[in-house]
Amino acid sequence: DLISALKGALSGSLEALMLGLMKSTAQYDASELKASMKGLGTDEETLIELVCSRSNEELADIKKAYREMFKKELEKDIAGDTSGDFAKLLLALVQVPQNQEWDSDPCVHE
Repeated sequence: DLISALKGALSGSLEALMLGLMKSTAQYDASELKASMKGLGTDEETLIELVCSRSNEELADIKKAYREMFKKELEKDIAGDTSGDFAKLLLALVQVPQNQEWDSDPCVHE
């Protein structure tokens, strides 16, 4: 398939870019969230950027893609990798009910 061919023919940043383009936006965001929590430490900037810049609908799609790709719940991984008020903020943002009527930016509320 095309993905296997790309992995065999490319390497480094170009490979990462091309493989990223083969995913849906939700799949790409889910994989970036997973990578931000992988291993020691947490890439907090990536978590903030992705969670705070996505609409409720986009977050729902990301959560679904995350579940399908990694067989885990995004909320559980966030809770396990973060702590304190930072964890509470991220969890509140990703757990917003889908019928909640907020602006498209979940981090900006009046």
